[in-house]
Amino acid sequence: MSPIQILLSVGLVGLLAYTAIQRVAPRVVKLSFFILALLGLYFVWVPDHTTAIANLLGVGRGTDLLIYLWIVLSLAIGLNLHLKVRAARRDITELARALALRTADDDPGERGETYPGGDSASPIQGDD
Repeated sequence: MSPIQILLSVGLVGLLAYTAIQRVAPRVVKLSFFILALLGLYFVWVPDHTTAIANLLGVGRGTDLLIYLWIVLSLAIGLNLHLKVRAARRDITELARALALRTADDDPGERGETYPGGDSASPIQGDD
């Protein structure tokens, strides 16, 4: 039992525990993390199987295979996050546009309010 096996195992067990207590995560996400953590534990404790799988796929070492898989997974997660941020920005823009159009018809002078920076109900400051 090597120190790196212990360290990686503690991290993966921590991931399992964290996944188990998540209440808001979708079931498929929780299941995916759970399976990945168990698979990670298996590969940590039986690294020869990782190398055998890597050799079957034409990769020299099991570590290299895991790094390649990690890169692909990271890129997929990054793309997913990027698409979610773009969708959120679009939603915010639509909400801001709807709010602006809804409040554009309101005349502050009718309610006795003033425009920012002015003391009258006129949106244009300057000579009258």
